Amino acid sequence: MLSKYNIVTLFPNLIEAWLETGIISKAHDNDLFNISTTDLREYGLGDYRQVDDAPYGGGPGMVLMPEPLDNAISSITSDINIFLTPSGKQLDEPLIEELHTFKSANIICGRYEGFDQRIIDIHSDYEISVGKTVVSGGEVPAMFLLEAMIRKIPGALGNSESLLMESFTDGKLDHPVYTRPEIYKNMEVPEVLLSGNHKKIEEWKKNNLRDI
Repeated sequence: MLSKYNIVTLFPNLIEAWLETGIISKAHDNDLFNISTTDLREYGLGDYRQVDDAPYGGGPGMVLMPEPLDNAISSITSDINIFLTPSGKQLDEPLIEELHTFKSANIICGRYEGFDQRIIDIHSDYEISVGKTVVSGGEVPAMFLLEAMIRKIPGALGNSESLLMESFTDGKLDHPVYTRPEIYKNMEVPEVLLSGNHKKIEEWKKNNLRDI
């Protein structure tokens, strides 16, 4: 079970703030996983701790330089190094299960126009994408990945049945859910859910699962 994480980032405070929220905070307080951050800026070059430079061949933006990343990643020994990139393998449940066959991971967050390709060639075991879109940095995708991983750790979810009932594992999306009031803006809760007939309710749920 993968329960030891190190995040290489220019903004460790983002990760630290996220650790104080919801089930993540409770699981962390209960020592169900260990997480640390490596501040990439501390490995920057020169008096100004430079970590980025202009791309060869021209083009907009800046690229994260290989030397600071190389030194930062090498400072922490982990089973695998995960780079978060928009062109990486799409995150899904089978990939999460595969990652959980390891015990520790470095998760490397990009910024600007991305990583110098050589650092990926040297260190990458996995390139992972959380969606076919581009964001300003890898910290939000890292938190997305971490939450997907941590909720699989035994004891992380308050209701042990919650994990069993989560239908992505079975290749399905969840069924529609409803709560009070029974009627809202002339839209009614399906009658079967109010019937108290557990067999029919389970049948309704199965019949209303949506394929991915």
